Amino acid sequence: MAEPSCDRSGTASGRSRLSVSGCAQRTASRAWRFASDARGSTAMEYAMIGALIFVVAAGSIRYYGSRMVPIYNQISSAVTQAN
Repeated sequence: MAEPSCDRSGTASGRSRLSVSGCAQRTASRAWRFASDARGSTAMEYAMIGALIFVVAAGSIRYYGSRMVPIYNQISSAVTQAN
């Protein structure tokens, strides 16, 4: 299996100073293209909104459940005393 490299030589010793700078330039170009690409940004926004809604709903349900435990205990003791 060949070593991955930008100049496709397969060996580290085959690289020249020019190919390393060319590799860095191509990497920078690809990074810039990736950062400026707007495709899929709407999907990411919807995913983030969905995650926020989920966190708020889960927190609300947990808070509601912890507040309702004493009330359900009172109902349970009242029903038990009535029997």
